[in-house]
Amino acid sequence: MARVAAAIGLMGFWLLSPAVAAWGPLSPGACWAATAGGDGGYGEPGWPDGAGGSGRAVEVDGITGPKTSISGFIEAIRSQGLKGPGKTITSRVKLRLEAALEFEGLYGLASAQAERNWAIGSETGIDLHEVWIEHVGEGFDVRVGRQIIIWGKADGIQITDLVCPPDYTEFITRGLDEIRQPVEAARLRFLGRVVNLELIWIPFFRAGVSPRPGNPWYLGDPARGPGWEARELKPGGSLGDGEIAMKASAFLPGLDFAASVFYTHDDFPVLGPIVPGQGGTPGFRESRFRRMTVLGLEMSRPTGNLVIRAETAALLGQRRQNPDPLGQPVRQDGLKWLFGLDWTPGDDWTVSGQLAADQILGRNKAGLPPESYTATLNVSKKLFNQILTVTNMIYGDINNSGFYDSLKVEYEAMDGLIISVGTDIFWGHEGRFALYRDNSQAWAKVKYYF
Repeated sequence: MARVAAAIGLMGFWLLSPAVAAWGPLSPGACWAATAGGDGGYGEPGWPDGAGGSGRAVEVDGITGPKTSISGFIEAIRSQGLKGPGKTITSRVKLRLEAALEFEGLYGLASAQAERNWAIGSETGIDLHEVWIEHVGEGFDVRVGRQIIIWGKADGIQITDLVCPPDYTEFITRGLDEIRQPVEAARLRFLGRVVNLELIWIPFFRAGVSPRPGNPWYLGDPARGPGWEARELKPGGSLGDGEIAMKASAFLPGLDFAASVFYTHDDFPVLGPIVPGQGGTPGFRESRFRRMTVLGLEMSRPTGNLVIRAETAALLGQRRQNPDPLGQPVRQDGLKWLFGLDWTPGDDWTVSGQLAADQILGRNKAGLPPESYTATLNVSKKLFNQILTVTNMIYGDINNSGFYDSLKVEYEAMDGLIISVGTDIFWGHEGRFALYRDNSQAWAKVKYYF
């Protein structure tokens, strides 16, 4: 324990050294009073095994009253760039608290988080994460409020998992559990023995998030240019701007299958034509979030120590930027698909491989590559009675011969306390991973669940 305490102390000093200055506008008292954290998935409120949390039920005259629980986590992470001396790419502390309620088939959850971010100042603040109430009846459940909805069976890649828009503030280094943004939605599920039907209504549009100026991950804004301004138009708040989705899932012997339809908007705006300025006024370039319909299929089949996965999504009515900067966006339907294998050979090894594609359907009016391919390999091994986990996830950009390698080592020092170190390596001469070669980093993180 002395060695563990020393390691925690040294790592904590390195991680929190930027915090020697005052916490600023986020005092611990204000964080506690204004925040609570969420479960981030379909499941009931709760945290990983070994985490804390407390529950209390009151019984009066043989009638059990509401059961409540409060739990959460606090984490600190800091990184050092590998390309430039003294370059800090990630440096933040986050607190998330969760308050959950259960009473006679009624469940409620309120969660939010407070963050102090020294690398990306715009991320500092307090915000709600999930706030919802759910009723569970016989053969159905309904959940209303801000929530995370997860679709699909892919590992680290979103094919049909499009209900929650992504937050790419730190590109894809955070992982999908942090990349997904919650949405205000009403979700109704009819639960059968073999088939489930899910209906979702999202009345308010929420856009995806790209890195902004002042962020180490910012690559510029294509909507801006010499002589013109950028104008971004989001869908309004009327009911006609809402989004709807439906998914039918079948759980057959040896086969899980699902089909879905999602009437939605693009998560990111599509650039329109450049409008030249007149009479001394600057020109502008407008970008809009365009409508589209996504038809999805997904399946998984276990066989021995293998699980076979497949997923596809047809993006119909999607608009793409016109190659002519003075032209209107063009309709360019697309098709995404993924094939994956999960192998558990035993001895706490897990190996997962995937091949994914993004293809153009019909005539290529947008001048885009007709197809792009991504391959992933995820290898994980648990050691020392499963208290140490080594994971290496590699994304390969096949078209441009680039890759992103995420290596992580997690050590469970005690119940609820996880110490992690790792690297994020980007490489390539062109393509999306090459753009972040200077952001390769080594990082360390301490996370405590309570």
